Order: sequence, then structure tokens, then C-alpha cells
Amino acid sequence: MKSSEQKVLQFILNHSLINSEDKILVAFSGGPDSVFLLHLLKKYQKKFKIKLAAFHLNHSLRKSADEEQKFCEKFCRNISIPFYTLNADVKTYAQQNKISVEEAGRILRYKYLQHYAKEIQFNKIATAHNADDNAETVLINLAKGTGIRGFSGIPVKRENIIRPILCLRKSEIESYLKESKIDYVIDESNLTLKYERNFIRLKIIPELEKKLNPQFVNSVLSTSLNLQNFNIFFEKLLKRIENKYVRAEHNEIHIMLSLFDKEDYFIQSELIRKILNERFSLQTEQKDVEKLLLLTKKQVGISESLKRNLKAIRERSHLVIFKEEFSYGSRIRLKAGEERKFNSHKIRISKVDQSDVKLTTDKNIEYVDGEKSGENFIIRKWKAGDKFHPIGMSGTKKISDYLNDIKTEAKEKKNQYVLTSRNKIVWVIGKRLDERFKVTPNSKIIYKLELLNE
Repeated sequence: MKSSEQKVLQFILNHSLINSEDKILVAFSGGPDSVFLLHLLKKYQKKFKIKLAAFHLNHSLRKSADEEQKFCEKFCRNISIPFYTLNADVKTYAQQNKISVEEAGRILRYKYLQHYAKEIQFNKIATAHNADDNAETVLINLAKGTGIRGFSGIPVKRENIIRPILCLRKSEIESYLKESKIDYVIDESNLTLKYERNFIRLKIIPELEKKLNPQFVNSVLSTSLNLQNFNIFFEKLLKRIENKYVRAEHNEIHIMLSLFDKEDYFIQSELIRKILNERFSLQTEQKDVEKLLLLTKKQVGISESLKRNLKAIRERSHLVIFKEEFSYGSRIRLKAGEERKFNSHKIRISKVDQSDVKLTTDKNIEYVDGEKSGENFIIRKWKAGDKFHPIGMSGTKKISDYLNDIKTEAKEKKNQYVLTSRNKIVWVIGKRLDERFKVTPNSKIIYKLELLNE
């Protein structure tokens, strides 16, 4: 048995990565790392008593992409491994989501790996990350300020994902393949410095090994593994704190401001990272954390924008973090008898008889005099200076004052819609009707207004 094989087998055993009867889908690019991983798992398949399959994502980024796909397919056929592949337009996905091509490729790769693993009923996914990849990741995370999770590098295992060859240097892998006369493809994009990971790999790490520590990569791996063990303990602590100060409401996350008075700065920062990473799949950087920490000291109603259309607003007792919704337009027209959608709601306007009018405390249902309103309505957000005549009150009131009076939270206030007709506000939607449009015993045309959740 070769030393690199022995090293990997011991690593798998130490970290309990593979169990008997596991069904493992291997992420297979055709490069040296994934070729080594698939070859080794195939070689010891009977020893482990496992089933294997391979998945290749064609990124459609290079002219050689199709040839690489063919290589992967042939390699798997030669060693009797079921092979699955998919083409993805990574570049377009990156542009649409305003992220780097590297990040887009990573997101799509894991998305489709999980999809195929579920489809073929495989319980684990193996990726071919090595010790050099881990060192690169740690340095990138260090540069971006991603906290202790970032410094702990690439997890040996995370949920159903395992990384059996994380213990090996890339040089060990390539030497093994050369000695064993096993072919692999070379990704020419790994040689260009335009990608941040390549810059770290080709420029920074060689200098660190030359001038500081020849065993730099292995030292980083050792530290990463220790930090990963610490993270297991720390995650349990953070979970207890999260349960105390954080709650989810619909698609929003509310963080109680008492967290920032009672807990240490380190706990505050790491909990914010945890929430953004887990709840919104945001690769959090230090600047994101600092934005939210500063927001806690600002006035109620002040907001901050984060990446991926995330927004945070300072409320009276908490921060609310949410994905910003976009309406279908600033003004949505509808007629009596129609239904229109706006954000996560719908409004329905229907004609009813006087006998159908049932006044309740449900603020999502109102009735208006159709002769006073007419049949044409507009839905829009309220704007500064808007006034209406709240039903049951004397005189008019500014929308802003009314919303403050009923203690509407800042996020809800900013997103409040009104229903208008003939340039007058008929309904502060879901809140209060205008006195001028109320139904009376003499009303001949009556419209029922309903606010419906999607």
C-alpha cells in the first residue's frame, strides 16, 4: 500500500467519514484531485462496502469543457462507475446574481450535487479538496475577515458532504498519479492570476513556504482541524444564545437589541455571521457584521443594505433582516371585480349586496360605497404628505402620523400600501378605511375590499 493511500485511509478512519453500506456520489471534474479520489474509493470499494457514482458539472466556461466532460465519462466507464453530468451557464448565473464566476460555480456545483444525490438516493457526497485548497481558503477568509469559521478552513465533513483527501498535499496527489500512470485533465484557468484563489496559490503560498515555513500548508491544516473541533463546541453555545435572542417571522429574522447590551462583542459578531450564513446563505464578511453592529446604535427606522438584496432595519426593540421585496410597479391599477398581486399579497375587489355586508374586526376586509369611490382603483405605496380621514375620527391625518400613532414598526411602515380612487386614499391597506367612503344604509353600489396573503 502506498503512503498516500495509507494516509487517506487513516484520515477517513480518524474522522469517521465513511460507513459500511454508504452510497457516495463523487464530485468529478477530471482534474488530478478528483481523479485520485475516485480511483482510491474504487480501489477500496469492497473494503469499505460502499456504492459509488460520479457527477460532473460542465461549467461551459472554456473551449475544453466538452472534452473534459468526455474524459470524465470515459474514465468512469473504464472503471464501471455510474456517471452523471449536467451543463450549466455559470457565467450568466454569476452576472444575474452579481457574484464572481468562482462563487457561482461553487453554488451551482453543490446545488446539483445535492439534487443528483437525492435523485439516485445516495446518502453522501465526496469532494476532492486537498490540504492546499484548505490553506488557500483560510488565507482568502483571513483577508476578507470572515471570523473563526473562515479561519477553520474547509470542513472535513458538513452534513452529508465528506472530504476524504483533505489530508494530502497537491504534490502528493500528482506524484501518485504520475507513478501509477493515471491520466487526468489540466484546467488551464488554474494558471491565470485573474482569480483570487489562483493568486493565493501561485504567488502568496510559495513565498510563505520559502520565507516563513516550508510546512506552511500542513501547519494551516493542523490549525484548521483544531478550530473545527472548537467550532463544534462553539456552535452549541451560539445555538443557545440564538434561541434566546433571535426569532424567525415569515421570511424575516428578528434579533433582539438586548443581545447587544448583555453579550460580549465576540458573541454578537459571531451570531450575526451565523444568521447571515445559515438563514440567508450569505458568505459574511467583516464589513457586513460591522454594518449591523453600527445599526443597533442608530435611530429607529434607519436601514442598511447588504449583499444579495438583503436589508436590515432598526426597530424599537430589535433588528429585522429580510430579503427586499420588489413590487411589480409603483402603481398597480385594478377595477371592481378584479384581483391584483403586489409583493406577497393580493387585493380582491368584488361587488356585493347590502345584505352581504358583515362588519367585523378583521382589518383585512372592508366595504366601500361604490358611488363615492367609482370602479377604478390604484394600489401604491404611501408617500410623504399623504393624508386621509380615518373612519370614526374627525378631520384628516397624515399617513405618517397615523402609522406612528398605532406604533407601526419601521419596516412595515416603509412598506405600507394604500388603495386610492379619484386621487383620494380609500384604504390604508390592512389598517383603516377612509370615513368618506364608508357604506351607509343608502348605499346602492357596494364593493368588498379583501387583503389576501399569497
